[in-house]
Amino acid sequence: MSVINPITLLRLDGGVLCLDFCNTVSNRNRIEKGDYLTSFRDITTWYDHIKGMPVKSIQSLERIARDFPAKASQVFEKSIQLRELLFRLFSTIAKNKQPEQGDLATLTGYIADAYTNISLTWDKQVKAVTPDFNAPALEQVNWRIAASALELLAAPQLAQVKECPACGWLFLDKSRNGSRRWCSMSTCGDVHKVTRFQQRNKKKA
Repeated sequence: MSVINPITLLRLDGGVLCLDFCNTVSNRNRIEKGDYLTSFRDITTWYDHIKGMPVKSIQSLERIARDFPAKASQVFEKSIQLRELLFRLFSTIAKNKQPEQGDLATLTGYIADAYTNISLTWDKQVKAVTPDFNAPALEQVNWRIAASALELLAAPQLAQVKECPACGWLFLDKSRNGSRRWCSMSTCGDVHKVTRFQQRNKKKA
């Protein structure tokens, strides 16, 4: 994949953490896909961009990654494998097809690892228990995504998962009548309208 930057300008159209993570590839329908993630540091930068974990946790993981670069590289590779696994799963579901059992089994491994390291804290503001992943381990970046995926797979919102026909991004269709087609009307939607306009003009010419 070709490299694109910066992550801080990446749109968050997914509507949920695990889908936004799948969308860290610029356009899945192109042969040369642009990848926003090329290192472990890119993943922590992405987490900071989406406000997906506390800043102190991000800083702690970045320090650990600097001290253990080989381990950070291994975790990064697992992150990319998780991303592509989730894309296959949710893309299949968006097409109203049944996911491969092998993919579900692989995701089960990620989820089991995540929930082995979960911690529960009492949130005074909402007066409820809040699950979190605060262990100082580089794998924390994958635990949060795996947990997000499980929550979506078990939620009614799973029926809202759609795939943009233009770029292949995944998103939750929260429109009232379920008619949202594009990841974003300001990008893929506008491109489609311009293309249709040009096609109509060619036919008239």
